[in-house]
Amino acid sequence: MKTWKIAIVGLGDIAEHTYMAQMHRNSRAEVVACCDIKPDRTALFQKKFGIPGAYSKIEDLLEKEDFEILMDTASIPAHFELNMKALKAGKHLYSQKPIGLTVDEATEMITTAEKMGVKFAAAPIHMLRNDIREAKRLIDGGVIGKVNLARAMAAHGGPEYFQYRVNDPSWFYEPGAGALYDLGVHALHMVTGLLGPAKKVICTATVSSPLRTIRSGNFDGKQIHSNKLFDNYLIHLDFGGGTIADVTTGFCIKATTAPQLEIYGEYGSIILTDDPKQPLKIYIDNPDKKIRGWIDEQPQERPEPEFYQCSCIADLIEAIENNRPPRIQPEHARHVIDLICNIEECARDGKVRQLTTSF
Repeated sequence: MKTWKIAIVGLGDIAEHTYMAQMHRNSRAEVVACCDIKPDRTALFQKKFGIPGAYSKIEDLLEKEDFEILMDTASIPAHFELNMKALKAGKHLYSQKPIGLTVDEATEMITTAEKMGVKFAAAPIHMLRNDIREAKRLIDGGVIGKVNLARAMAAHGGPEYFQYRVNDPSWFYEPGAGALYDLGVHALHMVTGLLGPAKKVICTATVSSPLRTIRSGNFDGKQIHSNKLFDNYLIHLDFGGGTIADVTTGFCIKATTAPQLEIYGEYGSIILTDDPKQPLKIYIDNPDKKIRGWIDEQPQERPEPEFYQCSCIADLIEAIENNRPPRIQPEHARHVIDLICNIEECARDGKVRQLTTSF
């Protein structure tokens, strides 16, 4: 079977400790080149992962290296420029989130991918997760009836709060980045992936921590002025038909025991847990059978292959070979970018915004 040649651009922490740390699990993929503006990062990746090619400019990578798929794991503000160069060069693309900062940027990438006849997969990758896919199967199958309310959370104490951070995280607090693009995108993807496109949005947001201190790594003790962007959000989505959702996100929650996602339907509830042995808790109320309670689900089909971060590459390869759309579609990513842009405006003027995109 064909082995697909991959180049990775943007060699930060997530590229090193998540994607490249798992790439060996996919026998169909071979990383043949890496690219970063910092020479020490390309040298590290070559030595640590045995990558033969190294470049400091994506233009040189695209011109000189023989590969078929580009993985863009660069910083948030760089995604659009890098993605467009790869797509115009006829490369299949997987992009970290968000793929761009505006709906127009997302649309331009989608149109370019279609024109060039290449596949374009867009993070976040939650719709590849086994628990999310099972939750969607239950919801679409009517097991809990019409969904009335969903609650989602994607929050932590801020990128400076991480243990063992190598790179300076100050850029997360500059325009073009921020909590909404870094974390809120995850919760918004999960909710809309399960319930479909939102129709309206309103938001309350604030700057809760205007000065922060890096807690580990090479920049331990450095202070960050973090007052340019909101860092604490409460978001309300309206899907129409009596279905609403609340999303909590930001850089102001050091720790929580709250579920990542809760779905409350007419005939039951689905709760996503952090327990790998029971990733879903399901409550069923069946008035016809006069029974209600928490159930221990016993699937009647063989379990899905184990999910891991680089499942995105396995799915992209399958999409290329079978000429089908990737399961993490850029149209979905565009809708979430539409949400994010409108959320920022809502947070400033308090007005309800109508969404225009779908997927």
